[in-house]
Parts: sequence; C-alpha cells; structure tokens
Amino acid sequence: MIAARLAVGLAALLGATTLQAQVLREVGRPPFEVGIGIAVAQPTGDFSNYVSVGGGLIGHGVWTPDRSGVFGLRFDVSGIIYGSTTRSYVLVPLITVDVTTTNSIVTALFGPQFATGGDVRLYGFGELGFSYFATTSSVEGSGDIGAFAHTTNFDDFTFATAAGGGVKIQLTHSRHPLSLDVGARYVYNGRARYLRSSSIIITGNTVQYTPIESQTNLILYQVGVSVGLGGP
Repeated sequence: MIAARLAVGLAALLGATTLQAQVLREVGRPPFEVGIGIAVAQPTGDFSNYVSVGGGLIGHGVWTPDRSGVFGLRFDVSGIIYGSTTRSYVLVPLITVDVTTTNSIVTALFGPQFATGGDVRLYGFGELGFSYFATTSSVEGSGDIGAFAHTTNFDDFTFATAAGGGVKIQLTHSRHPLSLDVGARYVYNGRARYLRSSSIIITGNTVQYTPIESQTNLILYQVGVSVGLGGP
C-alpha cells in the first residue's frame, strides 16, 4: 500500500513538473535575463607584444521584448586584471605594509542581440561602449585582509565596440530558468595609453611612469551561468 502511494505521488509530481515545463515553453521565455561568468582576455595585435593574458569577471543583462527570446537588448560589463605586483615597505619602525599595484581594464557595452530558440540556443550580438584602463595601488598591513588606502597611478579612457556570440544550454525549466553560458567576443578598443609592471620605476621616494601607447584590442572568452527573471 505504501509503495503504491509513493508511486502515485511520484507520478503526480513528475506530471506536474512536465506540465509546468510545457506551459513555460508555450508562454515564452522570461523577458529579462542576467548572468555572470569568469572571463579570460587574450590580447591581439600590438597589445599582445606588451601584455600576455588577463582574467576577471563578466556580467550581462538582456531584455527580450517579444518573449520569444529571438531579439533582445544586451548590456555587458567586465573587469579584467592583466598584471599585479606587490612590494613591501617599512612604514614606521616595527610596522611593514604591502603596496599592491594592479593593472586593469573595465569595459561597459550595449547593443542588440539575436538568438535561436530551444533548450540549446545560439546567440550573437554587436555592441558599443567604452573601456577604462587604470593602474591603481592599495596599501594594507602585512598579513591583514583589506586595504586602508588607495590611489590611481595612471588611467585612460577609450571608446569600444564588440562583436561576439556563444551558446546557452538551458539546465532547468522553472519560473527562473538556469542556463550554462559559453561565449567569446572581439573587443576593439583602438589606441590607448596604459601601464604594465615594467612601466613603473621606483628610485628611493621617486616614482617614474613610462606609459605604453598602442592598439589595445583583445578577445574575451567566458563561461558562466544566466537566469531568467520575470517569468510567468
């Protein structure tokens, strides 16, 4: 008797889940989607002569007004670190601090996206925006967690364009469907001025910066997850 009840309950649960998935397919995808992932940046052209590889995080949001998911408006933001150096100094007798200098690129882009339907969706997009190149330094006590002072040593701003695409594999059919997201894009930053580790020379209390000016285009590879919002 107990086994029969369990079987009936399991069948009912399976039927409800299947019905929910079917309803979600019929009414369309949620109108909003947000995602986050890990990104690897591969410099190209002149940029690769000065910078090897970078890594960081990338996030995106997509609004699809037609609910089919075919056309959407996409926004991307990424933060890439392509170099970091830590130096130790004596602040006062018996107190040593670590000064960490980080080279980074923050990019924000916006544009249209087109995608196929189904649980495995191909998508492509083109975007316009900007990239911000910055070298910053922060100070923290040796062994501490968290800096107590920050400064921007050098920065530059450039307009950017990007084109890319990828594939999304839907993992769940709930109200907020979860998908695996794998993609790549070419980011055209044009010419910019920036620093790398060897661009900073410290002699006593004197700091000398030697900026590099070159094309700063790169290919950004990403893997992450996305979730639908505002579903039925």
